[in-house]
Amino acid sequence: MDETEEYKCVNCGEAASALYRTYGPSVLKLTKCEKCKGIVDKYIEYDPVIVMIDLVLMSREAQRHILYNTEFKSFWKLAIILIMLETYGVWRSDSLFSIGVNSVCGFENNSTNLSIPINISHSVPESWKVNCWAWSHVEKSDEDNDLFIWEKDFYVQFTSILCGILIFIATAHLLMKMVSPFSTNKVPIMRVFKAFTLADVGILFTLPMLVWGSDTSADTRTIHLLLVYLYSFVVFLNVFSVTYECPVPITILILILSNITKYITSFHATPVLRRLFAY
Repeated sequence: MDETEEYKCVNCGEAASALYRTYGPSVLKLTKCEKCKGIVDKYIEYDPVIVMIDLVLMSREAQRHILYNTEFKSFWKLAIILIMLETYGVWRSDSLFSIGVNSVCGFENNSTNLSIPINISHSVPESWKVNCWAWSHVEKSDEDNDLFIWEKDFYVQFTSILCGILIFIATAHLLMKMVSPFSTNKVPIMRVFKAFTLADVGILFTLPMLVWGSDTSADTRTIHLLLVYLYSFVVFLNVFSVTYECPVPITILILILSNITKYITSFHATPVLRRLFAY
């Protein structure tokens, strides 16, 4: 980490000049926080596995450790993996976003039969339904051996999801800056990307159902996806509260608005990209 960058106490979030002090080749003493009098960062002596467990348990101390007291240089590699996983779920119509698209467009059947009992297609503006053609599921025929066409569809979906994520980050950061009178922390954009990546790790819990859930019922998969989404939302709430130090009600509202802009962007970006690549 850059020496000019401040560390933070994992307990209270107070700025600290150092995590530890050395008094010899083998003598090291952890720094105590001037505000809460606790150890600034106990995790520097912990095994990475313990840190990972605490992150899964949504420990704010572990989140502060990663965001402020480590370099976390390879976050972009993790981000690519997470985006690809989210893309795969949407690509095979096995995600909550796909359920929403089916409801908006009035699709009754799709490859995984995931659906909700409420049909909202009648209340959706016709200007939105114009783009539903890009989301209709097309079965692959035995005569179609051009695998590149199907790979291109995945890449288009990846770009669409990426656009939605970038809009999510931009919306959340802009709204957080607008409520700066309620926030005590100024956050650089790079830390926002790191915070998003750290919070988005919750999507990994969709992997078991994507890999082994083909034999389970549609209701079971829908409930599983809903629980994962609720867990991910709480993780995002914790991480963004740690990052921006903004009141929880305001953070919840901003996350809801940011998620809405993300999914609207992805919904409308897909037909644009498919037209661009001459589908």
